[in-house]
Amino acid sequence: MRPDLLVCPACRTVGDGRIDLRTLMRAGEQLACECGARYPIVDGIAMFAMTQAVEADDDATREHVSIYMDAHWHAESPFAARIAARPPVARAVELGCSAGGVVHALAGTAGHVVGVELGLPILRLARRVLAGEPVDYERRVIGRHYEPAHATAARVDNVTLVCGDALDPPLVPRAYQRVVALNLLDSVRDPMALLTVCDALCEPGGELIVASPYAWQSAITPDDLRFGGADPAAALVAHLSPGYVIEDEAELPWTLRRDSRCEVTYRVHYLRARKARAAPAV
Repeated sequence: MRPDLLVCPACRTVGDGRIDLRTLMRAGEQLACECGARYPIVDGIAMFAMTQAVEADDDATREHVSIYMDAHWHAESPFAARIAARPPVARAVELGCSAGGVVHALAGTAGHVVGVELGLPILRLARRVLAGEPVDYERRVIGRHYEPAHATAARVDNVTLVCGDALDPPLVPRAYQRVVALNLLDSVRDPMALLTVCDALCEPGGELIVASPYAWQSAITPDDLRFGGADPAAALVAHLSPGYVIEDEAELPWTLRRDSRCEVTYRVHYLRARKARAAPAV
C-alpha cells in the first residue's frame, strides 16, 4: 500500500485555482492524517466510503459477484490485452476497478497501481485474487441456483486498493501517467464530472484510457447529465480533443454472463488519448 498517493478528504480544500491537501501515513490498521482524521484499513483495503459489506446470501450481491468475477477472471477481456501491451509507466490508476482484472494487467505496466472501487464485497475478492490467493465464489446457474467457482492469478505486490467514490477519489492530482476508467461513464451519476476527475489525475503527457457502451440507465444517470445525444462516442472525442490527442479508438465486444442461459454482449467504445503537456482542463 502507498499511503503517500492517498490524500485526506477531511482537510482537502479547493479554491482560488489551487488545491491544498495532505497525504496520509500508515498507523497500524489505519491511515492517519496530521489533521487528526483516521481511515480504517479493512482486509488490506483503504476505506474512504461509508459502505457496508452486504451479506453473502443477498441475491443482488451474489449475482453481481458472479457476473463480474466471471468477466474479470474467466472471460477473455477486450481491454486487458491492450493495456498489458502499453509501455511501462511509474504510476497508473483505475477508477471503478471492480473485480481487479484490469488492475492486474496494469500492474505489469506500472511501478505502482491504485484501484478505486465503491463496492466493498467485489473489492475484497479482488484484493485476495491480486494477492495470489485462490478465491472461491458462487457462479450463477439459473434463478437462485449457484455452483462453486474459483479464480486465481499470479500475485502482484505493487497495488493499492481503495474503497471510495470514483467521482471524489482521495488521490494526489496529476500523479498518474496512465488513468483508466472502463465501463464507468454510464455507471455514475455525472459522467462529465468523471471525465474532470480523470483529467485532474492525469499527468501532463500521460494517457487516458476510457471505454463505455453508453448504456444509460435512468436510475443511475439522469437524462440531463448524459452527453452526446444519439452519438456519445463522437461527443467524447470532441470533448477531449482540445487537451488530448486521440491515439487509439475502437469498438470492442464486452460480454457479461448472467447465468448459464443468458449472456449480454455490449459494443463498447474504447478510446486512448494522450494529454498535452500544457493542456486546458476538460
